Amino acid sequence: MENLYLVKDENQLAAFRDFVAKNSAKLQDYLTFLKDEFAVYDLPQAIIWSDFDSATQIIREIPVPAYTNDRRMVMTPELTVWKDLYLLQLENYETSHQTQAIANHYQSLSENSLLQIVGHELAHWSEHFLDDFDGYGAYIWFEEGMVEYISRKYFFTDEGFQTEKACNQSLVELFQKKHGWHSLNDFGTSTYQGNYASIFYEYWRSFLTVDKLVENLGSVQTVFDSYHRWVNTDKTLPLLDWFIQQKIIDKEI
Repeated sequence: MENLYLVKDENQLAAFRDFVAKNSAKLQDYLTFLKDEFAVYDLPQAIIWSDFDSATQIIREIPVPAYTNDRRMVMTPELTVWKDLYLLQLENYETSHQTQAIANHYQSLSENSLLQIVGHELAHWSEHFLDDFDGYGAYIWFEEGMVEYISRKYFFTDEGFQTEKACNQSLVELFQKKHGWHSLNDFGTSTYQGNYASIFYEYWRSFLTVDKLVENLGSVQTVFDSYHRWVNTDKTLPLLDWFIQQKIIDKEI
């Protein structure tokens, strides 16, 4: 993979290059891990390390500055940008002990969280995900939840993993109290059309669902095995409903 840069000035270029140089060994170790454990053999031709405006308005119109396709991956490696995005999830909630705890968590994020976001995008390249059947978009929650789980388990400590999970659970609770509940089968239909609370809500629920699947089945590989069993059905039953029918999970989050 090439490292390309789309920046506003020389200072930003120097900062982005410093981030890449400082973390290149860690990311290479992660890529080896993905290859060995999750069949990641192909990679994007380049990672474009981009400022927020370029990532969300020029390369692609999308509110979250981290994404990938079959040619390139885009990432904004600025911790302040990601802290601000995560904190925007709270803008429509009244201040409480719960929201303050969430804010404190996001304000204390380290650069390790940036590596986890990069790791999330790279894990999408796993050949364990099968996307060559009709209607795959309706089941994208599984892939998004799984790559979030894999990257968090790798880059976070056990304590950090649990802290992030608890934060996600609180955000899901807040969102559902204010906006009600809808099925995770709807992931992707309008995910990027809402505010940041609604965007991240879908990702956090996807992660929490995969976390519950791993907890109940015992390992990530066993979850993938079950997923592949579903892929080999006629797929008339949505994946999430199939997991419930198989009594792997009790209900949707």
